[in-house]
Amino acid sequence: MIAAFNRILKENTFFKNFSVLTLSTVLTQFLGMVIGIKIARVLSPYNFGVYNLLQLHATIFSVVGTLGISRIIIRNIARDKLNVNSLLKNSLILRLIGTGFAVLIFGIYYYFFKSYDIFLFALVISAVIMTVSFDHFNSLAFGLEKMEFSGFVNFTSTICWLLAIFLIPDEHLNLNFVFLLFALFNIIKVLLFLFVIRKKTNYKANFSNTVSSPDTALSLGKESLPFYYLDLFSLLSMQIPILFLEYRSGTEQIGYFNIASKVLLPISIIVNTALSAIFPILARLYERDFARFINIFKTMCLAISFIGIAGAFGVTLFRKEIVVLLYGEKYISSSLVLSYQCWYIAFFSVVCLFGTILGAINRQKELGYLSFVCTIIGVPLLWYGSQFGAQYLSAAFMVATGINLILHFFVVDRFVKKQISTMFYIKIFLFLVIGYFLSVQIPEGINLNIKILLFLLCSLVAVFLLYKKYFTEVKSYFQPK
Repeated sequence: MIAAFNRILKENTFFKNFSVLTLSTVLTQFLGMVIGIKIARVLSPYNFGVYNLLQLHATIFSVVGTLGISRIIIRNIARDKLNVNSLLKNSLILRLIGTGFAVLIFGIYYYFFKSYDIFLFALVISAVIMTVSFDHFNSLAFGLEKMEFSGFVNFTSTICWLLAIFLIPDEHLNLNFVFLLFALFNIIKVLLFLFVIRKKTNYKANFSNTVSSPDTALSLGKESLPFYYLDLFSLLSMQIPILFLEYRSGTEQIGYFNIASKVLLPISIIVNTALSAIFPILARLYERDFARFINIFKTMCLAISFIGIAGAFGVTLFRKEIVVLLYGEKYISSSLVLSYQCWYIAFFSVVCLFGTILGAINRQKELGYLSFVCTIIGVPLLWYGSQFGAQYLSAAFMVATGINLILHFFVVDRFVKKQISTMFYIKIFLFLVIGYFLSVQIPEGINLNIKILLFLLCSLVAVFLLYKKYFTEVKSYFQPK
């Protein structure tokens, strides 16, 4: 069995990349969650809210700085590895322009909405620059399907971050010092990635490169615009509403909202890892083997739906126990937030798969339009929910994402040449909706032992039914050809 598994990993790029990414990402995110728990316990709910606000600002303006070119780089390298150096040179030019633009916009924002001192402002700028730099190296690694580079760098830097947080005495871990450590380890992560790229590949962004290439900075910029729109719309529909929460309900609510988000990381880890690993393969199969492309798309849709449902059901069942065990009684009010956010992630994971499909088949323009429509629908709901705190904002996220999922069904079906029946989409949506309503019917206050037995029973039944119905079919889809 072990020999067969090793052979599958060597022969099948998807399973190799998925395994490497899953292991490294699970370990990294688990350690990140431990770090978050430590920080939450050391800081007050308000300061923990400010800490999350700083990270939110770094995330938002990093997305502004990347200009949406990451997926273009990955796709173009996956299809043509002979022109990597020129591609990296021109993409680096765009990244420098984008980073300067992001820092400028952030400076204007800070001038009008000062929420913290100038020292923290400088650290956020550092985090933005390092995040854009890391994304540049990460795009190269993913395009070459060398996911182990990213996994090694993330895991190693997170170990350093963990050791620092736990070895430094608690009395020194105030808000400013903790975020200084966060910024420093972002720098370490980028330098480590640069070292790995230089040692393990022959690729570099050489500005003296005179080789003619169709991937000029201008052409890359034009090609990435739909993805950039998508990223900006995603910010407006996912990250900016957390700023709504600060404005309408207070900074402390950001802490409660993000407590739930960090607890739910294990659900999204496997989904995001699978999508990252499958993207270059889908891009190739769409042009070379459309029938297999459809089969893998259906398989991924089922797998991501069931993983999301299982994770959301389990977290909803044990939501109170999870929060108290990890963060303590002072964050108990976030258990209600957890119930909504876990199902939001289950719905959103399927939406992300459909977005990945549209990107892989060169329909980024349509993806941008779709994102615009989804944003127009979702933002008013999120604005309304934010006035009632983290719980209602989480509920608004879930409702808005459910609506967006229906829209994605119609758009994707148009471009897969109607090779998938309408009933398939209906089943996916019903699985999610029924799973949600069943989970919320279980009283939060029932005995813990009963919860454990119920979860184990449901898990065994679900695994048996899925194995019986889908295992042979799914196995055939991923056999090397």
